[in-house]
Amino acid sequence: MKHPETNSDTQCPIPLYNWVPATRSHHVLPLLFPHKGGSMLKQQRINTIRSLLLKEKQVSVAELARLFEVTDRTIRRDLKQLAESGVAELFFGGARFATIENNALFKQVGINNIMNALSSKYINGQNGKSPKSNHMLGVYILGSFNIDIVSEVPDFPREGETIHSLSTGFYAGGKGSNQATAAAKVNDHVHLAVKIGDDEFGSKARQYFSSTDIHSFSIFEDKETHTGNASIFVSQQSGENFIAIDLGANKTITDLELHQEYELIENSRVFLTQLENNFEATRQAIECASATGSLVMLNPAPYIDECKSIIHLVDIVTPNETEAQDMTGIEVTDIETAKQAAQAIHNMGAKVIVMTMGSKGALMFDGQQYRHFPPYKAVVTDTSGAGDSFNGALAASLANDLPLDYAIKFASAYASLAVERKGASNMPEASLAEARLTEQEKM
Repeated sequence: MKHPETNSDTQCPIPLYNWVPATRSHHVLPLLFPHKGGSMLKQQRINTIRSLLLKEKQVSVAELARLFEVTDRTIRRDLKQLAESGVAELFFGGARFATIENNALFKQVGINNIMNALSSKYINGQNGKSPKSNHMLGVYILGSFNIDIVSEVPDFPREGETIHSLSTGFYAGGKGSNQATAAAKVNDHVHLAVKIGDDEFGSKARQYFSSTDIHSFSIFEDKETHTGNASIFVSQQSGENFIAIDLGANKTITDLELHQEYELIENSRVFLTQLENNFEATRQAIECASATGSLVMLNPAPYIDECKSIIHLVDIVTPNETEAQDMTGIEVTDIETAKQAAQAIHNMGAKVIVMTMGSKGALMFDGQQYRHFPPYKAVVTDTSGAGDSFNGALAASLANDLPLDYAIKFASAYASLAVERKGASNMPEASLAEARLTEQEKM
């Protein structure tokens, strides 16, 4: 297991395991101020102000000074630092949250502009200033952990039918965990934030994480809720699957827990999340990431309609055909209807759409042009990890500064290898994907 880096600003190590007591209280603000005045570290105070900006959208110098029991001058310095990092916009007497619409860095449409802006930011620093830390994370993933109970069946049962399972296995899963496992095969600095229960499945989660290549973790624990789990049926005949998820502790992430993650999110090249956590936490994390230099990726799965309210904050959205149809009402049956759905999603505000289409490959639309990426040949065994392997590999490739077209090809090759393995978390090595990509390019 690789060790976390040290943040040069604070000289505090990023924790490998970040244990936080669970709380169900919705009265978060008192919890955010366990210490005030001089006893509260500057970075803690700034993170707390960032949290208030995300929640309230506007703060006042006088109110913050009273709240923290410090001088107005101290608060103005804190707000200036947040403004320099792109999180806040200053006005006389206070500051407002710098939304994506107000952030000039992200006004440009098209992935080339986004990536150019991002590359410039990491070379020169935000607004021409030096980066705060030399230890940028490659990919930050806010996600889920589930224990997958996978049953292989001859074919899917009809309604009311009882069938025999050919085999049953217990695997580590959850979209966030799977995507982080895949990303860590491609990029050496992947951070995963998850929440588990205080139970046997939670213990298995810790054992699993210690065996992966994932660089660092924030593992939150809920003593009142069980660890998430999923029942997965895989057809021996086709390799296709259907899944029922009990999200458990994944849906109990609190404002206080997320508050501790802002600095890591801000210092990541790519922020990736899905929809297996409580939506309020997902929304708040995306708002935070969109106000920074992180490239924001959303895998809208499992689909919920609320994600439309944050789609304008997303740089790259990665639906499959079903999710694209749910988002737009357009039935996706071929490349032409996929283009129509991609255009509709772009009209909602997403800058780039990368739609995965199974055996039909992938489609990219950046608001200017469409590009279809043919599928890679695979001997399909289990498709349950196909989308997660694609998303993890794509995020990690972009964090490695690879061009989008190549990153999509690589992610497609990587996913084609993943579906040849049993278990959604059973991810291949990056070198195998590179070899498959090179082989197909020669054909």
